[in-house]
Amino acid sequence: MNTQGGTDVTIGVFDATGQTGRDVLQVALAPGQKVGAPVSDPSKLDIAGETLIVVQGRFENVAALRESVKDTTHVICCAAGTYGKGYDKGMMTQFVAQLWPILNTEPSHRIYLFQSDFLVPEPDGSDHSILKIFAPLAAIFTCSIEMLKDHSAVMKFMADNSKGSFNCILARLGKLVARKGSVALLASQKPGFAAISFADFGAFKGAALQDAPLSGMYPLWLRRRSLSPCDFGPNRTADRYCQ
Repeated sequence: MNTQGGTDVTIGVFDATGQTGRDVLQVALAPGQKVGAPVSDPSKLDIAGETLIVVQGRFENVAALRESVKDTTHVICCAAGTYGKGYDKGMMTQFVAQLWPILNTEPSHRIYLFQSDFLVPEPDGSDHSILKIFAPLAAIFTCSIEMLKDHSAVMKFMADNSKGSFNCILARLGKLVARKGSVALLASQKPGFAAISFADFGAFKGAALQDAPLSGMYPLWLRRRSLSPCDFGPNRTADRYCQ
């Protein structure tokens, strides 16, 4: 994929048909950047654009993965799996392990952003004090034990394999809700418990990739803050995302 509009950014978005993925896709397409979106069923993708390249294929299809990230500078993974007893064990660990060497051989690739479960601990297994008791209980209550295990394994995999590789951003978030976007999100080393809208999260992910201070900053939590009028402008900078 060649870039257009005077930008050297070309983005691959995984799970573009999901609630978060659709918002990320719209943000990524807005400035005229080329965006690749691998989907198993193109009919489910209700977003169109001149710079959108749809690649048909499932996540386990290596050829589709290669085509989706070809010439990309940034890749955003919006897939996380579904809460509940039906979670596909190890699905994200298998996906990331399969995608990683493909990204490593792509000369243009610079940053990989992965969204993870809020309860996931640090790569070494340690946890923020407020979550040491809360996380296990919440995982049981939400039937997300398998998701937590899987995302924790992804966290460790990324930490173990990021040295000498591309930069990573790993965002841990809590409850996502379907409502109109109204706040900007901050990257933080402290957990935030407020619910986040799909629209706000999509806007954060779409913009965060181009904010150099966030590159290599993981794991992090997302926190909310009130918007000011300037936040809606085209020149939002990294200091509006980090604290």
